[in-house]
Amino acid sequence: MLKRIIKLIGGINICFILVLTVITLVDVFARYLFKTSFMDTLTISSYLLAMINALALPGISMKNGHVQVELVYDRLPQWLQRYCDIINNLLAAILFFCMSGYAFIKALESFERGFFQGWMMLPEYPPKLVFAFGCLMTAITFFTLFLDSLTANRPAADKAVGIKT
Repeated sequence: MLKRIIKLIGGINICFILVLTVITLVDVFARYLFKTSFMDTLTISSYLLAMINALALPGISMKNGHVQVELVYDRLPQWLQRYCDIINNLLAAILFFCMSGYAFIKALESFERGFFQGWMMLPEYPPKLVFAFGCLMTAITFFTLFLDSLTANRPAADKAVGIKT
């Protein structure tokens, strides 16, 4: 179920990337042809980039695709790697859950106070809500990996990716 939701989020993310590409392309052509850009394209692009990054977090976490340095980890015994995975996944779940709550509070604050940006008066709360959702889904992903790492004899990230050890 979680993998289907993450796949759906990935599809939405692709749509955001396409919209960002079109906005950037149109803006570049407008600057070239008319020597001016469209209003608030930088603000819209910033919003889209923030939302793309937030929505990419759960999928990257599920596939263990984040940047990591394994100089020490690979040299640890298998049982100690398992405990490191358990602690890492639990701490990451707690961290992203807290980030989600904080981002949601900030989004509600932006909505209630009516914070806007740019000439077109774009509301600030939609990208903050998407960021909160992305962090919540990442927290759920890490909590799932935490539960998997409790029952697995190998690192939870390898199990999520499907790597045979």
